[in-house]
Amino acid sequence: MIMEVLDKIVDAIEAAGIASGIVYGSEPPEGGICISPGPGAPEDVHLDKGMVYRLPVVCNYKQVNLSHMMYKLDSIHRYLTTKTDYSDMGTEYWQIVDIETTASPSLIGREQDKYWIAGSSFEVRFYVLPTY
Repeated sequence: MIMEVLDKIVDAIEAAGIASGIVYGSEPPEGGICISPGPGAPEDVHLDKGMVYRLPVVCNYKQVNLSHMMYKLDSIHRYLTTKTDYSDMGTEYWQIVDIETTASPSLIGREQDKYWIAGSSFEVRFYVLPTY
């Protein structure tokens, strides 16, 4: 289920034309973006075993153009956190209900070559429907 949530996030970013070729993991490819889940847990569990789940997600970017990189990460956060309709980001078993920035895009450093690395994170809140 966690990877399905990440798939929907990547699909939404790519469908909006903000970025493409996003990979999973903590190390972005040269000139690319990666996302990785953090340790999440249910926030609320209901008697029917439905639950509200909070999933931290890290988003890192490696790029030679520092300005381009920071604007791109900011665009991803702005798009995901200001989205008012998440109905396209779910399945019959779960539904994203909110995405919040938990760490705004910031510079991590520069590799010995020409690449800058920046990172950010957001929290995805989704409802898991009870399954029988």
